[in-house]
Amino acid sequence: SQQHGMGIPSISIMLHELIKLLHHAKCRDVTIIRMGTSGGLGIEAGSVVITDTAVDSSFKPRFEQVVLDDVVVRSTELDKDLAEELLACSKEIPDFPTLIGHTMCTYDFYEGQGRLDGALCSFSSEKKLEYLKRAYDAGVRNIEMESTAFAALCGLCGLKGGS
Repeated sequence: SQQHGMGIPSISIMLHELIKLLHHAKCRDVTIIRMGTSGGLGIEAGSVVITDTAVDSSFKPRFEQVVLDDVVVRSTELDKDLAEELLACSKEIPDFPTLIGHTMCTYDFYEGQGRLDGALCSFSSEKKLEYLKRAYDAGVRNIEMESTAFAALCGLCGLKGGS
């Protein structure tokens, strides 16, 4: 069990250190499951979303990172079998609404997630609702700030990841 702070930098540091530790410990067939808070999108309050794919703010399954002076784009697909296995486990618990969907990762809690209550707001309520509808139509069921980095690092290191 390990925790990290909020956002991509925090989870990235934790995962790099954890993955190095797993390597030096000669661990094999590792599964990493990330649990965290998120904001639901068009789902029942209190639902658990099992991520099949982490998407960026443009609803694309990618994680962009600058490495030295190159922009590197990495896939954010997660293990589909693990997602189905986690969903099957949830069926054993009554009154525990669970679904599989895309998780959108943003770099910001306020404007990046369409919130109108931050210190800055550069868009209208109507524009926010139109954006969130497009996100929902693209399969997004929740929004948070770590999933693309998590999915990319798990995939690059050959680890079965679930979130």
